[in-house]
Amino acid sequence: MFYDLNIALPDAAGKPNGHLSSVEWARIAQTIEQARAFGYSVVALNQTVQGRLVPEHLAVWKSAPVFKDAMLSWNCTTGTRTGEGAAGRVPRGKIRVLRRVTAVIADAAHGHSLSSSGPTANEYDVVAVQPASEKILLSACSGAWDAVDLVALDMGARWGFFAKHKTVGQALANGLSLEVAYRPALVDATTRQQWVSNTAGVVRATRGRGLVWTSGARQALDLRTPYDIANLGEALQLNGDLSKHALSTNARAVLMHAFTRANTLRAVAAVRRPPAGDSAEREAKRSRTDGC
Repeated sequence: MFYDLNIALPDAAGKPNGHLSSVEWARIAQTIEQARAFGYSVVALNQTVQGRLVPEHLAVWKSAPVFKDAMLSWNCTTGTRTGEGAAGRVPRGKIRVLRRVTAVIADAAHGHSLSSSGPTANEYDVVAVQPASEKILLSACSGAWDAVDLVALDMGARWGFFAKHKTVGQALANGLSLEVAYRPALVDATTRQQWVSNTAGVVRATRGRGLVWTSGARQALDLRTPYDIANLGEALQLNGDLSKHALSTNARAVLMHAFTRANTLRAVAAVRRPPAGDSAEREAKRSRTDGC
């Protein structure tokens, strides 16, 4: 199975109580359909927020339509998770659509909203952090915020720091993965040059381990097939097997990390959310028993 854990939502989705128009959702649906046609089995819609993550950021998901041939990981009416994000195979001809949030953190105090003890972060299938400085990157890689599954760097921008092997090693030791989105390579020559430099640095620092390829697509034309991306990795001195793992095995590891974080207690005891009708049925059975 191939995964694309970053289909970008419009900027309006990143605001508290944000709302997307039917035209914007239609464009997202077209991108999802193109990903399915290219052979991706699982995609994640990425909501980028600036700073602190708050419950009001979840409002945008209530306006989502039911996508064609798609299995959603949330209820479009209530905006809450269904609990089926990471597990199970996808039937042939279908595509699983997940929710992801990426918090752009410039102040370490805002990072505390990315905690598994808070209810908001656990509503997402994937939680990513985009550090705005080397200090924030070090905090993210050292596991300062336990709800984070993925470290996302702006690959088309000049960072002002380097992705050091020691720092990246801390992230891998804590079960985190590093994302490389390829959309900046499609923008213009200057951005492409910066993307190549940044990506080569990340490949050297990770040695291909824990690396996840994503698209960052804002429209269907931004997508490429999994094998195109595997070939792109080889051009950056990442061998074919590791490049394919970045689209499959490593991406699945991100989802399993997120599933463990949200559905288990210290990775020992699993917590299963009952379906919505179970509580009412149990109450009815209890009432009948009490009546006897």
